[in-house]
Amino acid sequence: MDEIKTRSSRHQQKTQKNNHKRMVSVIGTSLVFLPIAGNLLPLGVQATEVETQGAVSQQAFIDSIGYSAASVADANDLYASVMIAQALLESSYGTSGLAAAPNYNLFGVKGSYGGQTVYMPTAEYLNSEWVTVTEPFRSYPSYTESFQDHANVLKTTIASSGDYHYSGVWKSNTTSYMDATAALAGRYATDPNYASKLNWLISTYGLTAYDSGSTVVTTAYENQTSSDQAAIGQSSATVAGQTYTVASGDTLWGIAEKYGVSVDQLMASNGITAELITVGQVLQVA
Repeated sequence: MDEIKTRSSRHQQKTQKNNHKRMVSVIGTSLVFLPIAGNLLPLGVQATEVETQGAVSQQAFIDSIGYSAASVADANDLYASVMIAQALLESSYGTSGLAAAPNYNLFGVKGSYGGQTVYMPTAEYLNSEWVTVTEPFRSYPSYTESFQDHANVLKTTIASSGDYHYSGVWKSNTTSYMDATAALAGRYATDPNYASKLNWLISTYGLTAYDSGSTVVTTAYENQTSSDQAAIGQSSATVAGQTYTVASGDTLWGIAEKYGVSVDQLMASNGITAELITVGQVLQVA
């Protein structure tokens, strides 16, 4: 099995070996937040102040990863809302080079996956100065594998005491997602505002809808009022024969359920390798 390395775990290892040496990765947000600084709003800003175009783009990305997050989280005693929020924060809403195709690494996990590695430049803080080094990161076939690998980190990482390092994130050990985000702070990331940032993302985008499983997610979306749908740029969908034109807010899972096909069948029929679809894209549904 490939060794799982996150930016935070490597930081902890270096700290134990040499207290005066600190290593800080720019990719992701375990220690710094440079990639996403322009996308995140201050904690006190209301969601209604988000520019419409940016909000639609960010919501479209959430929709594209929501089913994978809900499925993986449900199977691993985790909060999908927290996993999605981490993905948004770590990948700058999917726009980082590491998160985009063909790498699909949403959480900045280093090493290799299935023998696949991508080398990326990253800034490290060594001996009181910033240096740029090239590091190996895992490259995944799709976002689903990225979520599953992240779940493995949260479920199997062992602390020096012999306890599970992230057990405080598990649903069975918490009363709400806020307990889970609090448990991540200081463990997954050293940023003192890490939990607050995750909570802001969860609240702003209504990510708790994903915590009840993928079926409930679809139902929640279908039950939204027209004004709710308009808020995320919902446009009218066009169905023509055996094709479907993707509207903002659609997910592969929702489309597959509507037409009685599996997500895998829908992806195979349209040559889709990741759960990412775009508004206006015409899908073969049968």
